[in-house]
Amino acid sequence: MNADEREVSPLPTSRLCIDMDSCRQFVVAVFLTLAVVRPTRAEDDPFVQPVAFLKAPEFDEPAAAPTSGDDNIVYRLVNRLIPEGDRGPPPPCDISDPGPDTANYPNSPWTLPKGRSYIETIPGTYSLAGSDGTPASWSWPFMIRTGLTDNCEFRLISQGPTVVGAAPDSPAVNGFAPLTFDLKMHLWGEKDQLYVPIVGLEVFVVTGLASRPLNIGTEPGMVLLVDHNLPGDWLLEWNLGLYGTGGNGIPDVLSLPDLGVQWALQKQVTENIAVFYQGFYNGAGVPYFPSDLVSGLGVQWNLGQRLAVYTSYNWSLDGQGSPSGGYSGFAYAY
Repeated sequence: MNADEREVSPLPTSRLCIDMDSCRQFVVAVFLTLAVVRPTRAEDDPFVQPVAFLKAPEFDEPAAAPTSGDDNIVYRLVNRLIPEGDRGPPPPCDISDPGPDTANYPNSPWTLPKGRSYIETIPGTYSLAGSDGTPASWSWPFMIRTGLTDNCEFRLISQGPTVVGAAPDSPAVNGFAPLTFDLKMHLWGEKDQLYVPIVGLEVFVVTGLASRPLNIGTEPGMVLLVDHNLPGDWLLEWNLGLYGTGGNGIPDVLSLPDLGVQWALQKQVTENIAVFYQGFYNGAGVPYFPSDLVSGLGVQWNLGQRLAVYTSYNWSLDGQGSPSGGYSGFAYAY
């Protein structure tokens, strides 16, 4: 019998039926498993991540874990743009740490903690007309400051809306004073050190973002900031700086910097109230008081953890420019 004459033996019928039954049972078992078994979730399996983890966090989303301090959009924005490991809960808002800079003439060498912010504003700033023709003026200075790190803060400063009265050789002017971009850095020193100077540095640029009558052009500046802690809750502050004042009335010409000094001797009367004697030489550092040599008295009162109010009355010592003037303002921590 050759290969062509061989017959192919068919599979037994019983074996074919058994295989078909096994296939049916396997398919049924798979469908039942898919219907009954719950899919694995991300929280059940640490190796499974939901698709949502790919989404960038929103700046106004709350912190992932509860925090004991204040947690706002500015704090989260700064800490996400400038990450710095695990900082723990955000520090609470505190108007006394480091305290407002606009309460007296000199600026403190201390900076805000990272992510914490102040808004400081002085709606009641005025100077009287002088006998030499210096016009009376009013302005509403403000400063917004935020800690970029624990030792560096960004500040947005302006003399704000300003009205200058008429003078014998010039008409009255009004408008918005130049906007200034400022960085303040704490260099060294501790609050509990007696006599050892606490030092900071401030660098800034006055921009041309101002009303035309008040525009002095783009002018840089730099200020050395020093504190001395003295016995009996006394504090001596002084600043020494170089200030641009505009190039002979031409906004696009840099001026030669003017030297300016501000100082204050402050006494902490109670935990929330401080009084101070202050002054300055050269009004370039204090543009809302047009005089060269000034001194004055003031008080600061912290009304709570977030809010401080302050006021001061000042007078000219050399009889030049405005004879006297004052200011009243407040600062809010957030």
